[in-house]
Amino acid sequence: MKIDLLFGIFLGVVSLVFLAGQFEISKEKYHAHMFVGSIIVLFFAGMSLLEYLTGFLRPILGEERITLSAGHYTLFLTGLVALFMIFKKRMRSE
Repeated sequence: MKIDLLFGIFLGVVSLVFLAGQFEISKEKYHAHMFVGSIIVLFFAGMSLLEYLTGFLRPILGEERITLSAGHYTLFLTGLVALFMIFKKRMRSE
């Protein structure tokens, strides 16, 4: 968390959303927390991917290129899982 602030914020927010879902009694509310948590994960993964894909502009602006860290790979993997959870929820609700 000291190195990558975005990943630290991601871990904190998503953990709190999923933790709040554990304290709900109703199954529907728990699934709502899972859905909202998945959307948050997908947002952070998308922002990280967009930052990496636009990295070719950094040398033009005189900045250093972005290198992928273990946090980025974890974020991309959880983003794929979140995308699966969102589509699963949408398929089930229709």
